[in-house]
Amino acid sequence: MHLHTRLRTLERSIRDVHDNADSEEGCVCFPSGEPPDLGLKAEIEAAKAVRCPIHGPRFSKLAPTIYVATQYRQPTHLHPERGKWRSRQYERAMKASFPPDRWPAQEIVDPDGAVRFVLKDGTEIHRISPPPLVYDSGTGEPCGRLGRNGTIFPLSQPMAETEVG
Repeated sequence: MHLHTRLRTLERSIRDVHDNADSEEGCVCFPSGEPPDLGLKAEIEAAKAVRCPIHGPRFSKLAPTIYVATQYRQPTHLHPERGKWRSRQYERAMKASFPPDRWPAQEIVDPDGAVRFVLKDGTEIHRISPPPLVYDSGTGEPCGRLGRNGTIFPLSQPMAETEVG
């Protein structure tokens, strides 16, 4: 057997041992074929901060993603249905990534329509700006907010007069 072939066999067996970490009690690594699918910087940092007690670093790269504008991003950890088809080891690794004393984030909708995601300790991890205002062409007053595909949503509360008369 050539050295190159022996090295490949050894690498494959090491990878298989790491992939079969499901049998190891304390392992919280992501399987090598299932890198973490995380969208927000705070989620990525939280996942990187947790180390496997057996193997150390839990992953080397993130799952490939499609670019999503910041205003439409949602925290991945709030949508566990996205990982239903994943392995038990992946689910275990995701659960270990977000300690229950800080996570999950709470979604807070501000009066202006902005959406914030805040952790239990008060740290804001993401903010989605409110949609832009739409103004009435006759009066120049705000009459709604611009939604997706150009739809206009009426303002829920009348705007207060700026001048006190």
